[in-house]
Amino acid sequence: MADYIIKDSSVWKDNYSNKLANGGDYAIKIGMVREHVFLEGTQETRYIVEVWKNNRLYPMTCIRTSRFGGVYNYEEYNHRGFNPGDDNVSLGNYTVVPGDMVVVAASNGQSREGIILGSMNHVARDEILSSTGSIAYVSEFNGIQTTINKFGEYMVRFKGLPTNLPNLNIPPDGSEIAPAEYDSEVGSSYYSFDSSGSYVVSDNATSDPQTIFINKPDGKIIVSSGKTTLTIDKASESYTIENKVTTFNTADQWNLNTKETNVTSTDINVKASNIKTKGEWSMEGNMDIKGNITQTGNNDIVGNFSNTGTALLGGGANPLVYDIVLTIGIGNLGLPVISNHVYLKTVLTKAT
Repeated sequence: MADYIIKDSSVWKDNYSNKLANGGDYAIKIGMVREHVFLEGTQETRYIVEVWKNNRLYPMTCIRTSRFGGVYNYEEYNHRGFNPGDDNVSLGNYTVVPGDMVVVAASNGQSREGIILGSMNHVARDEILSSTGSIAYVSEFNGIQTTINKFGEYMVRFKGLPTNLPNLNIPPDGSEIAPAEYDSEVGSSYYSFDSSGSYVVSDNATSDPQTIFINKPDGKIIVSSGKTTLTIDKASESYTIENKVTTFNTADQWNLNTKETNVTSTDINVKASNIKTKGEWSMEGNMDIKGNITQTGNNDIVGNFSNTGTALLGGGANPLVYDIVLTIGIGNLGLPVISNHVYLKTVLTKAT
């Protein structure tokens, strides 16, 4: 019966109890995060890490370390735990358990005050860094992947949360952990810098992608959305747009100031309540006008002139009405008053 009675350690001393009470644990251990707990009192996060020692598994309460530990310079993140379930499948078999693998040490040799020194590659995931050294750095956190290759080219890719992420919350059953799977229609957007200093941001869509490309060596900015492209060239100081439809919606005023304007079109429609022009107007080809025309100056027309409305023909040194009178030779009989509206069905001009 005496073996089942708890002895007073101050009276009954032995080497094992003294070692636990007075000894220190200064070993660095590898473990796996099981859960994290937020302490409301101290507003801090604590992690329960399972570690092995002398073929025994025991938990350590740990804090995480960060690259920056100042008041204004800081870094925070969460380690992932796992649901152990009701059986012992997860015990010691890290290959089938999805928790983060970490390296821990005891603060002041006290196992109850653990510190997570860093992380290790999970044994269930293959390394991405190739033996050729083409990739110098790679990381991924919640579907955001960052890559730097050996040329210093930098890329951040949005992959989205893995579609099979909920599977990691299921208690281990002894089967292998499946690689992450992503929705390519949602993910794959990225931005990057290449070795020339050029910059790209793209949604990387599976069809008709949208991209902004700043070409530093050529001095161009190319904005594309599917088959629509805008090219800004700083060398030629030009804009080039390739698209199907262009619409300007300007509430108050739209100004165009340039030396020369060229328009090539198979059909032009202009709607305005008031159109005013200044300067010479030179036209080649036929003109079909439906409506009234007010003429207050000389009209020199080369080519056909068709008018289905009324025309005010009283301007210039030799108004057209005078030409009609001289050609018909009827004097002033029945002649309309100059500058009145005349309906011209057939216009005869005098011979030269």
